[in-house]
Amino acid sequence: MADKIKKTSEEIKNDILAQLKYGPKTTAELGDAIGSNWLTIEKFLNELKEQNKISELISTPKMRVYRRTDDPIYYSIPFNKEIRAKTLFILSEIEREWKKERKSDLSKTALQKLAVDVIKHCNLNLPILSFHYGLTTCASLDSNNQDILSLIEEPKDKVVILKCIKEVINDKNHTGIAYQERIYQYKKYDLPFYVAKEELTKLFLFHEKDKEASKELNLKIKKALLDLSLNYPLRLEKFYSDFEKFVNNSQIILSNQKNELQNLEIIKSTLTHLWDKLTTFTSFKDAEFFIDKENKQLFEQIRELNLNSKEMGYQNHIDELESVAQESNPFEIDMPQGNASVDIQKLIFESLENE
Repeated sequence: MADKIKKTSEEIKNDILAQLKYGPKTTAELGDAIGSNWLTIEKFLNELKEQNKISELISTPKMRVYRRTDDPIYYSIPFNKEIRAKTLFILSEIEREWKKERKSDLSKTALQKLAVDVIKHCNLNLPILSFHYGLTTCASLDSNNQDILSLIEEPKDKVVILKCIKEVINDKNHTGIAYQERIYQYKKYDLPFYVAKEELTKLFLFHEKDKEASKELNLKIKKALLDLSLNYPLRLEKFYSDFEKFVNNSQIILSNQKNELQNLEIIKSTLTHLWDKLTTFTSFKDAEFFIDKENKQLFEQIRELNLNSKEMGYQNHIDELESVAQESNPFEIDMPQGNASVDIQKLIFESLENE
């Protein structure tokens, strides 16, 4: 019986990277797949980490989970090989067809918007996630990364998909410009919460350019916050108390006659972290239906890890925002002084004190 040929260190590291091409795996899974013992796997995993080719996704006393740093799937969610390959195929073909027909490059945001249209237009059974800037696929394409491109496989329904891609690209409402693509998607798929967030973000940008921050602009931001509240989606009901706290404290700060630019930055950064928390929740909620049974436990661990991280980031900022609001002088709040307005102002500060 011939002796088993011993693999070189580079061969073992390449085997590890090959195993991680289709999603995160535990140390034990990698060892079993490659046929190496735990100590050997750990040694080469550490070397790959130092080379920034992989990272630890989950690290507990009982289990370690690793991912490739170039994993194209958002949050390294453990979707199966077919979902990964088909989604990347759609993204790649849209990019190729757009260049051919429109003679221009697509931003990553615009590419995602077109891909969502293709998935919906073709009624494809692929994940669509409610992410930071609206609906997206589950993957991000980097056409310069050959390892990512090697994941692409032609699906059985290739002809149907290519036909759909042509039809979507022929839609003149698609401009390939990120901002316009976002707005078009929000209106097309009735996403008023995202529309209100977009308007609020635009007003913050105006504030950055206008260092004197006019009173009129403050009023517009207050109105935009109200619009955001009115369009708050039912599926985020469990986070409404967090959202309400953000809006109430922001309104008080914006109503202060001595409102400073740095306070606007606190409001903006708190919104960024709150939005990150909300859209991380919705993304995982949208993804869970597509997770195979054998990956359910890993999926839940990745979800918990990310939600806990977003929660920590948000809490740090909402605490600062609340502190600034509580320091506001009631006599410096710029509100109409009719009897009803005085009562409202009183209630706002009473609620702050109760919190």
